[in-house]
Amino acid sequence: MSQRQAAFAYFNRAGNLYRQVCYTQAIQDYLAGLEIDPMCVEAYADLAKAYEMLGCWNQAIESLEVALRLRPGYPTALRRKQRILEEKSVYDSLTDELNLALDAADEREFFTLTCGCTIPQKLLSVLSQLVEHTYHEVGKVFQCYPQHKVPIFIEAANPADDAKSRIGGVTHTSSSGASLPQWAVACYNNGSIRLTYRPYSDSSVGVLYAVIRHEWTHLLVDLLARGRCPNWLDEGLAQFMARPLMNSEKAFLQQASQDNHFLPLHLLQKPFWHLPGKQRRLAYLQSYAITNYLIQQFSVSALRDVLKRLGDGKSTDTAFQEVFGKVEEEIVTASSAENYITV
Repeated sequence: MSQRQAAFAYFNRAGNLYRQVCYTQAIQDYLAGLEIDPMCVEAYADLAKAYEMLGCWNQAIESLEVALRLRPGYPTALRRKQRILEEKSVYDSLTDELNLALDAADEREFFTLTCGCTIPQKLLSVLSQLVEHTYHEVGKVFQCYPQHKVPIFIEAANPADDAKSRIGGVTHTSSSGASLPQWAVACYNNGSIRLTYRPYSDSSVGVLYAVIRHEWTHLLVDLLARGRCPNWLDEGLAQFMARPLMNSEKAFLQQASQDNHFLPLHLLQKPFWHLPGKQRRLAYLQSYAITNYLIQQFSVSALRDVLKRLGDGKSTDTAFQEVFGKVEEEIVTASSAENYITV
């Protein structure tokens, strides 16, 4: 086998591992291939994508800069670099917010925290403060505070198991939440929150903060609506509270609109885990966009009123009609007609 063939074998296997959501192993194979063929521009660009999915923004940018030195103006590398720089900026800004906010004592007044023995004590202290801050911050938005301590579980992930996290008997992947890096997987289930944490990069605290806000919102939606909230509204609110939509996500929505690929309401009402990858991503982004439309047109308080009506046993259409003057289908149609990609 020639050196070029040996390098290609590594790159080909890395690509397959990436598609299987095995990002750590993919990185190892990309690096092994680049040791043999350090001039493969495409491999550097694809290596950056794998780093991106682990939240390793700096390593991703470094890989893309090598690609651009080897091939100046390479469109794929330029596009990915722009996207990754925005992601880094968003999560860094969340970390900056936290640097101002995390002064409270680690009292754990509103939750219990159970962890694996391999979780660093410093992380547990930061996590406790994140939850305390989220309790007040998100609770104020929804005017809802749990009456009992919320059980929170955190465990370090097995580095060999990038593809999925088994939580409560259900498989959850990183793309099943707020398009978060693979090393920050979380799940809300029946009053408790479980986190799977991979401490790969310095931006991990910002992502962890987004994860906790996402799952805490699911908790409050569940408390208000008593499990009767349509899935798209539940996920839309969780994403809205977690972080802003990024330009690459807006572009994805815009393209779906131009191609007339928006998903129908009946697919948005049910859990998204059963949808194929691109449809699943679109379902989450549509949910965000429709929810953002409702917040802009009415308010978060109006959505809270809908959740309370659902919790009182009213049907979705009745609750929407009473608060918005339109039934659920009309809301989704109206938001689409308003070209709700202006998020």
